[in-house]
Amino acid sequence: MKAAAVAVSVVLASSLVTGCTAGVPGPRPSDPSDAVLTSGEGSGLGNARPQVSYDGLMVRRRIAVAVHPAADADLDKLRTALSSAAGSLGLAVSPISPDVLGARVLQHTVPELIVALPGDATTADGGELVDLAFGQDQAFQGLDHVHVAQVLVHDLRFTVSTATPEALAEAIALEGILADALGNYDTRTGDGELELGYTGPLLSDKTVEAVRRGIARAAGNSADDVKVAPRSEAGTGVDMAKEPAEAAAAEEPAHGH
Repeated sequence: MKAAAVAVSVVLASSLVTGCTAGVPGPRPSDPSDAVLTSGEGSGLGNARPQVSYDGLMVRRRIAVAVHPAADADLDKLRTALSSAAGSLGLAVSPISPDVLGARVLQHTVPELIVALPGDATTADGGELVDLAFGQDQAFQGLDHVHVAQVLVHDLRFTVSTATPEALAEAIALEGILADALGNYDTRTGDGELELGYTGPLLSDKTVEAVRRGIARAAGNSADDVKVAPRSEAGTGVDMAKEPAEAAAAEEPAHGH
């Protein structure tokens, strides 16, 4: 495939949910008043930015590389090439939900392979990763095109006090009260507390509160006992009140790479 035929778009995007270590899906809560919203309910699936007041260091800018394979392509080969290139560059990439991409990208197709670069990575790093993985002419077998996008993600830590953190983590995983809302998340047990980490598409305030209620119900606490904080105090966060609105879906430009 010629380079001119492959669009690698560098776009500014944002939206909604996924981290690194998956929670185990389970049955939904039986009590509708305590049900945790699914990611689609909280985000608009890339079509509109949710109402977000959990911002500052809880919202971060990340570079995402979204790969669109050609018809009948071997996705494993594309994934391996991307992973190998990331290793060569010393970039710790991680899977992330396509929902982080804006409507301008998602309007034509949802990428089957998308990864997020580390928090300090730049758009140039994303371009270098793509070049190393698939060649500067983008003629890699099975590749249709690639998007390198700067996206907004939530980077949250939910903390709750509990005398049995391991048992609580297992109960939450089995019931699926976080898997429904967040998709993937990390857990860390400490002395008398459980931490649940989430990095992924922006969550609406309603979804964050539903997650707090779900954790509290499993722990036998109140929602106020579930603290929400940034996963890291380092770096620069985002003031969502100052963030420009997303452009309409039809306005996405396509730039040659």
